[in-house]
Amino acid sequence: MSTGSEPSRHAIALVLVAGYAGSGKSEAGKMMSQATGWPLLDKDTLTRPLTEALLSHLNGDPDDRQSSVYAERVRPLEYESLMKACWENLECGVPVVAVAPFLTEVVDEQWATRTRRHCSRLGAGLEVVWVDSDASSMRERLTSRNAARDTWKLAHWRRYLAAISLDRRPVGEFHLVDNRVTAMTPLAEQVESVALILSGRYDEALT
Repeated sequence: MSTGSEPSRHAIALVLVAGYAGSGKSEAGKMMSQATGWPLLDKDTLTRPLTEALLSHLNGDPDDRQSSVYAERVRPLEYESLMKACWENLECGVPVVAVAPFLTEVVDEQWATRTRRHCSRLGAGLEVVWVDSDASSMRERLTSRNAARDTWKLAHWRRYLAAISLDRRPVGEFHLVDNRVTAMTPLAEQVESVALILSGRYDEALT
């Protein structure tokens, strides 16, 4: 499902694949990269070893992403590193699929405006894909992947849910992917549909 229908006049795209932990955004990002042929940059892949080492150095829990130490001192560096890698690719004329929660960023109109303008200066369009899910589906995925970074969330599930909003949506135009376990259309088909829209949109801009 897409909420955006305006054609892009840019040659390449920065595609942000966003959503909560356990929503399935990493899987969706890989599918998007495979469907479009555009490079994939996943925040966790790029920064996790450094994040865990830095949290330990700061006397924090290397697996806790809910702590103030992570939020205030580590998270900003993760996103700075990810976005710099995105900008470098765009400067070379290479489209990018970037995967991260982007929970604070995509609901911030000022951030979205700055990012869109930066993309435009590099000849790129900004596309946001929000991977939607529900609490039971996310918990099932987090339990199944058994990652240390999810330990706190699963151990304090009610507290975690109380601190987030499953109604969160990005500002402006975005593409919505329904990845609830009960979704009527498989994730692969939904991502393929968005990929076709984007591929056609930016292929046309190149001609």
